[in-house]
Formats: sequence, C-alpha cells, structure tokens
Amino acid sequence: MKVTDFLSKIVSVVNAEIVGAPIVELANIATLNDGDEFLSSKSSIILSVVNIEEDKVLKNQSLYKNYISPDDGIERYKNPTQNLILSLLFASYNIDQSKYAEGIDKLEVVIWYFQNQRVFYWQSPNLSETIPASGSYDKLIFEMVSLKTDQLNQMWSYLGAKYMPSVLYQVQMISIQVNETSTDGIIKKAKIQLWENNPHDSTGHLESGTFTKNENNEIIETN
Repeated sequence: MKVTDFLSKIVSVVNAEIVGAPIVELANIATLNDGDEFLSSKSSIILSVVNIEEDKVLKNQSLYKNYISPDDGIERYKNPTQNLILSLLFASYNIDQSKYAEGIDKLEVVIWYFQNQRVFYWQSPNLSETIPASGSYDKLIFEMVSLKTDQLNQMWSYLGAKYMPSVLYQVQMISIQVNETSTDGIIKKAKIQLWENNPHDSTGHLESGTFTKNENNEIIETN
C-alpha cells in the first residue's frame, strides 16, 4: 500500500462528510511558516504525517514463509509483512484570525468522523468501511492520542511551529495476506524456520521444519 494513496483517500472520505467546501488538506504543518500560497483554502484543517514507525507488537522476524512465485515457479523465502504505525496530525490552521472559532468547529467535525468510523480496509485502489470479499488487504485502525502539556510542547517544538488547535491519531496498519493454498482450499504444506533474535545470524538458528498432510489428513513432519 502506498501511504500517499491512503492519505489522499482519507482526505476524500472526511471531506465527503462535509456540506460545502472541503475542510481537510494534505500538507506539511512544519513548513506553513514559509508561506501558505500552496493551500487551496485559507481556512482549513491541515493533515500532516508527523511520525512513521514499525509496529513492534506485530513484528515477527523469526517466521519465514515458503513462497512460490506464480511467474517462474522458483521456490523462494518471503519475509514477514512489515506493519507500520502512522502518526497523523490534524491541525486547525487559519491565516485569517477572525476565523479561529470556525477552525475549531471544523476540527470537531474531524473528531466526530473518526469517533464514528475508526476502522477502514484498504485494497488498492479502494478504501472502504467493510472487509473485502476476497484477496489481500490492509486493516487500518485509528486511535486518538491524548498528549499532556509537556508532550505537546515537545511535539510542536520539533515541528518548528507554534501551537495550533489539533488532534493526533495513531493509525495501525495491519497487512492481511492470503496464504498460498491448493486448489481445494486446504493448505497441504508449510515450512518454517526459527531464529533467535537475528534471522541473518546462522548461529542463532533454532530449528527448521517442513510439515505436510498425509492421506489421512494427519500433519507430519517431512524434514
């Protein structure tokens, strides 16, 4: 999934909930002091990516899947999926100070939207609120992050900007892949290799195994 495609879709679905002019624009909040001529609206909600990190909870470097490319039929090893967490900042930016209250109202609309819809499913090129009927897809979970005063100060300091009314969301991006299966829909063979810590360090290799189903549907190791 391309992050830029996902962000564009998020902007579209939020703006679709609003009657009248769009309120959310994708821009770098840290560069607004350089001029805002690039904004199509002078009173908008700015969506910025303020951090990208790997999801440590779902990280699993010890499991490698046996993968056969449909193009060449050569057996390869497929690395585990890398799941990300995006930190998205929605900030009320108004060059016209008389519209300060209006900007807060717009920010409230964004909060209301993600309160009612916090889970999305991405299957390129579509973003939907329902699980795709088939194929691989990404599950996106929005969680609001409540920052204390010192944390807010630290965040806006490294952004190089003065505080603006804003809300921060962490988006957990979970890739869900369809496993290779036989034509009757039953997995016949699986191969695993386990390492301790670094999978590229041969001294940390713990064990390997190939498991198949026999005619009696019993799982046996065929190493």
